[in-house]
Amino acid sequence: GLAGLAAHRRRPLSSNVRPSGKDHSLPPVDHLLPQLCGITFDARRQGDKVNLKNYKNGLLIVSTVFALSACGGGGGDSGVTVTPVTSFALQAGYKARVSGGAVDNYTVSGSCSGSATITTSSALAATFEGITGFSAGQTSTINVTNCVPATNTVTGTSYYDANYTILGSSIPNLEYTKVLTTPPPLPASVKVGDTAVYATITVYTDSTKRTIVGQRVLSYVVEADSPTTAFVTLITKSYNATNQLLFTQQSKFRIQGDGTLTSVSIDVQYATTSTLHLIYTKA
Repeated sequence: GLAGLAAHRRRPLSSNVRPSGKDHSLPPVDHLLPQLCGITFDARRQGDKVNLKNYKNGLLIVSTVFALSACGGGGGDSGVTVTPVTSFALQAGYKARVSGGAVDNYTVSGSCSGSATITTSSALAATFEGITGFSAGQTSTINVTNCVPATNTVTGTSYYDANYTILGSSIPNLEYTKVLTTPPPLPASVKVGDTAVYATITVYTDSTKRTIVGQRVLSYVVEADSPTTAFVTLITKSYNATNQLLFTQQSKFRIQGDGTLTSVSIDVQYATTSTLHLIYTKA
């Protein structure tokens, strides 16, 4: 899943957590199947702890980067001669991942250490901004030992048209996003070396769309893996209203020739307001 989020600033969870003066706000993760698969908090350090509370958007984005996190197997050396695969069915794999749902577990490293679970529901018929298509709910939970709060959970929904092309997402009390214009579907087939921007998303405070707080640019790149698989990385760059980069999220999947996608890792690097770096590695 998938789509970056505009960081929302909130007060610390408890009065005994006091900011040190340096703001480590985490941007929301926008790839819930391209939009909700991440975890974003407003982090502040006190000693060796980081306050993640205001990074809730990020939680979902990681997931969003599309609800893609789950299914399928990877390449590997079987010890026998195999026929190289040079074409990968990205569109079919993406559609299968969005429609099927999944539960993915990760270990978390980088600025915080712990674990995370991203649960994406199967797609359901839905209408978004007047367009008939599908929706997929997603819940991202992170548990850490050296950051505060120790547990953070974010729930949201990503929306797609009838071709499973991303339209936008909604995270109650946090943000509402929609594409500037409905993008074309992802390519039916990709090969190593392919890269493209596939959507630009406007981020609002809520569904009234009265206040724009930023923008996200979604892209992908295909890189070499094994003779029969490749890596597809879905990239979300999230900017605030003044076009300052808030974070870059890279969700890496292993893809087989038939499009089967398996989550490998999610890397979220914050910028401008924070140096926080979170790495989610598939458990």
